[in-house]
Amino acid sequence: MSIFKVPRKVLNEINTIQRKFLWGWGHDGKKIAWVSWKTVCKSKDMGGPGIKELFDFNKALLDKWK
Repeated sequence: MSIFKVPRKVLNEINTIQRKFLWGWGHDGKKIAWVSWKTVCKSKDMGGPGIKELFDFNKALLDKWK
């Protein structure tokens, strides 16, 4: 992720897996999201769990190489 730009489709798939893990996984239908994704992506210092937004993280790592 730090050397190559990850395709948007791959990032979306990983993001979907993260959300399903956090808010429930199964065949019961949609689960209730008790916390917004913006809150989940907040840093620990700001009161969130520190999960990174993958698109922004990939862009930051690529910018670091420039």
